Amino acid sequence: MFLSIIIPHYNIESRLLERCIDSIIGQGITAGEYEVIIIDDGSAIPPSWIAGTYKDANVKFIEAPHGGPGAARNKGMQEARGRYIMFVDADDFLISNGHISQCLEILKTEKPQILRYRYHVTEKPDRLKPKRDSKVTTGNTISGAAFMASNNLPGSPCLYLFERELAIKKGVRFPEGCFHEDEEFNTELHFHAQSLIVSDAMPYCYCKRKGSTTANSDINFERKRMEDMLKVIERITFFRSSFYEKSNSIQKRGIDRKLNTLAVDAILNMLYIGMNAKKIHATCTKRLAPLSLYPIPEASYSLKYRIFRMLANNSTGLKVLRLIVPNRKPKNR
Repeated sequence: MFLSIIIPHYNIESRLLERCIDSIIGQGITAGEYEVIIIDDGSAIPPSWIAGTYKDANVKFIEAPHGGPGAARNKGMQEARGRYIMFVDADDFLISNGHISQCLEILKTEKPQILRYRYHVTEKPDRLKPKRDSKVTTGNTISGAAFMASNNLPGSPCLYLFERELAIKKGVRFPEGCFHEDEEFNTELHFHAQSLIVSDAMPYCYCKRKGSTTANSDINFERKRMEDMLKVIERITFFRSSFYEKSNSIQKRGIDRKLNTLAVDAILNMLYIGMNAKKIHATCTKRLAPLSLYPIPEASYSLKYRIFRMLANNSTGLKVLRLIVPNRKPKNR
C-alpha cells in the first residue's frame, strides 16, 4: 500500500462526506495503491451507510468515541498501512485533475519525507471548474526545518503528504482534546523531516462554510481556542528546549520562527475576540514572557512582522492595534 488518505468525520452532512470520498475515488489512482480511512469521531448519527455505498472500494469506516480531531487523526494513522499519509477534512475535497497522480509520481521518484502542495479556497464549491491537468513543477529538496526557517508554516495538516514511518519513528502525534492540535503536529514533523519538496500542485479544495469550527464565534468557544493556543505554544517551547542542544542551526532557526509567529497569532486572536489592550498586555506578560516570546523577539521575517512587533510590544502600541484590528464580535449563545 502506497498511500493512506485519512478523513476525520464529526457531524458533517452526508452529502459533504460523500462528495469528499467520491473526489478521492475519482482521482484515478490504481486501486491497490491507496486506501481511504474514515474515522467517525463520535457523531450523533454515524455515517454507517459508508460500508454499503463503498463496499467495492478500498474504503474503511471506523467508529471511535468523541475525542476531537487530534484523536481521530491519531486513530487514522494507527490504522493506516500506506507508506505515505494524506489528511482530507470531511467537508473538503480533492479537485478533479488536481495533480494527485503527479504528486504520487514525485513521491515514488524523489522519495521525500514530506511533499507540500497548494490549495484552492472557495465558499461556492459547486461553481469550481475542474482544473486542467497541467505539469507539476517542484523546488529543490530541503529539510523540513529549512522550510520552517524560510516560511510561515501553515497550521493545516491537509497541505502536504508525509511519510508514515517518519511520524512513527519520531513519535509525532496530535495532542488530543484541544484546538490548534495541528500546529504542534506540523511543527514537530517538519522539525524532524530531513527531506521536503515544495510543489505547485493544487490537489486540495478547502471549503469555507457556516457552522464549521473555524467559523464558530461563540465567546466561550473562542476563549477555549485561545487558551488551547497558549498551551500549544507552551508545549512547542518545551519541545524546542528538549532538542535545542542537539539541533543544528537550521532547526533552531526554523522552530524559533514558528514560535515567534505563533506568538503573533496569539496576540491577533486576542484582538479578534475583543480583549482590550490592558488585558492582552497582562496575558502576554503572564503566559508568553516566561517563554521568551514577549516582548515579541526581533526578526526580519517580513515588514508586517516588524511593524506588528513594534506595536504589540508595548501598551500604547496594543491600543493602536485594538483600534485597527477587526473584532469578530463573539457572542454568548
